[in-house]
Amino acid sequence: MKLKSLISLANPFKAHYIKEKLNLFGKYLEFSFDFQDCNSIEQTASFLHDKIIDCAVIDAKNCLDFKLDFLDWFFVNLYENIDFDLLISNQANKEKIGVVTNSQWLYCKKRFNNATISFIKEFKSIDQLLADYSTVMLPGYVAYDSKYEFYTEKINIADIQKSSFEGFACVEFRKNDERFTLLRQFFIKSVYFIGAGVGSLKYATQEAIHTIKNVEVCLFDNLMDHALLDFLPDDAILVDVGKRCEHHKLNQSKITDLISTYARMGFRVGRLKGGDPSIFGRLAEEIKVLEDLKINFNIVPGISTINALSIKSGIILTRREVNRGFCVLSAIKHKGAAAEFSKSELSGLPLVFFMGVKVVGKISSSLISEGYLPQTKVAVVFSIGSDKEFTVRGTLSDIASKVNSIMDHLFFDNPPGIFIIGEISNFYYKRAGLLQDKRILLPMPLDDKLYFGFKDTLANPLTYDLDIKYNINSEILGKIIAYDAIAVSYVKIAQALIEAFFEQKKDIRMLPKIITQSDDVLNLFSQYGLRSVIDIETISNLNVCILYNHVCCDDFVKALLKKNQVSEIKLKSHIYKQNKLQTFDMIYFNDLDQYYDFVYTYGANCLKDKIILLKNISDLKEISPQIKNPFCMFDKTNFKSSVANLIKNL
Repeated sequence: MKLKSLISLANPFKAHYIKEKLNLFGKYLEFSFDFQDCNSIEQTASFLHDKIIDCAVIDAKNCLDFKLDFLDWFFVNLYENIDFDLLISNQANKEKIGVVTNSQWLYCKKRFNNATISFIKEFKSIDQLLADYSTVMLPGYVAYDSKYEFYTEKINIADIQKSSFEGFACVEFRKNDERFTLLRQFFIKSVYFIGAGVGSLKYATQEAIHTIKNVEVCLFDNLMDHALLDFLPDDAILVDVGKRCEHHKLNQSKITDLISTYARMGFRVGRLKGGDPSIFGRLAEEIKVLEDLKINFNIVPGISTINALSIKSGIILTRREVNRGFCVLSAIKHKGAAAEFSKSELSGLPLVFFMGVKVVGKISSSLISEGYLPQTKVAVVFSIGSDKEFTVRGTLSDIASKVNSIMDHLFFDNPPGIFIIGEISNFYYKRAGLLQDKRILLPMPLDDKLYFGFKDTLANPLTYDLDIKYNINSEILGKIIAYDAIAVSYVKIAQALIEAFFEQKKDIRMLPKIITQSDDVLNLFSQYGLRSVIDIETISNLNVCILYNHVCCDDFVKALLKKNQVSEIKLKSHIYKQNKLQTFDMIYFNDLDQYYDFVYTYGANCLKDKIILLKNISDLKEISPQIKNPFCMFDKTNFKSSVANLIKNL
């Protein structure tokens, strides 16, 4: 299917790579784009309204000027996972420089004040550009495809002072066009409704703090401990949307608009609410907007005032032989008016029974005899908060038979549950993430980029850990220290190496140069003030030792052998038995050592019918003859492309 699109982008490289990216993901959805260049963005809205085109691609900075009721949109960020621009030269002098953005022009003017600097007007290959210029400065997302070797320098984005949304484009389309709401899933993340807990920071959950550390935009309330904001990333955008009685910084419609706007810009949005977001938190209204736009969201529960009431007051809301339960209501009506209550209103409130699974039938019969209608909507929710949670819905007249029929087929005994009576039980979320409810096992230590990447797709990331003890005795450590450099690709080996230094009371600064292709290894060594080299091309004329356990990565060895002398040390290990694995659909391995350790610990049978995700294509070649599982290369630096490839293979 061909989709008609107008594209209005002044930067020829942005236009080229936006087209490439949209067609890449469109391919997985079985459509492609017919792009027509357009100089006037004013035309795009009318063409969309009249259904002359299916979508328009414009500069992100112009997007919000054209907010019309019939339009929907999302941003494409070409700088996602890229923090540099490229300065490419074919000669020492830099007399004539070509650039594509204003920020690049200003940077080059300041650094090369005697050079002639001009804008590149059309997309060309590197070779063609360097026939016209002595030097070119290109966006970091440009693919380096030259057959020649040129001098290349990476310029950090922070040094260039880019304007907002310089590497972004906006895709506009008609509201409720399912082709584009599905395509948008590849370019956005998720909104997280986070319970901040009540009163003090100490009542925030671990999951809440973990999530706060990984959001990019945070809309926060007044009624919470603002010390939680200290956990946000340094570059996070903070928006104060706090509301107190009769004093609202922003009205509710503006807050929901901000949430959906930031989400469509591609940010991971955190909506930080005091207490628990689902109790008197206007959560239903904020979710409704996201449901209508088909934007993903996750909920992180929090400790509510009700939970913390007894800590100092001494008031315990349930006491045997005093009361079986309690009623919780808002004292404020819609638009802030003080609420008056009647018995009829109280009798219409939903009922929630704890510990009621075995007596659902008796409770239902009793309520019907007390005047409840047999067709009253009800639900029983089992194993809340676990990966086995599920819901049974029905009415007072049929819920008992539904629960009994399911209980007979459950694979685990007597799951706990709560019984909810009332119209509210008929409401539930409508979500459709790319990997909706897929259970994915991830290795410890947890990689937040992977964890939240999967959460953004509405998958259910779970974790596994392997307790491995490597034998790095004084003899082996002495050999390691004697090399010019060591290469480590498995974080467990890196941990064992550091532990060996401490156990044998040796100065960790005696470690030779460290080479790795693993972010986990890089981050671990950096915690101890040790720098690692990731760019293998910069390593030459060294005597390098590769530390491994099961297999040594062939590509890693070949890359090092080009310019170095390479030896290998195979470490012996002992793996201690782990806890039982959670039920899963897919499993991710960083490398082959992790795969073999897992199989050694749990056995190959536990991988039967599971999808195996591996970081490196060379690893896939190594194990593919040995296993019959479906497997997929999964590169976290190109997360959404990997997800698209995974969906294709599901």
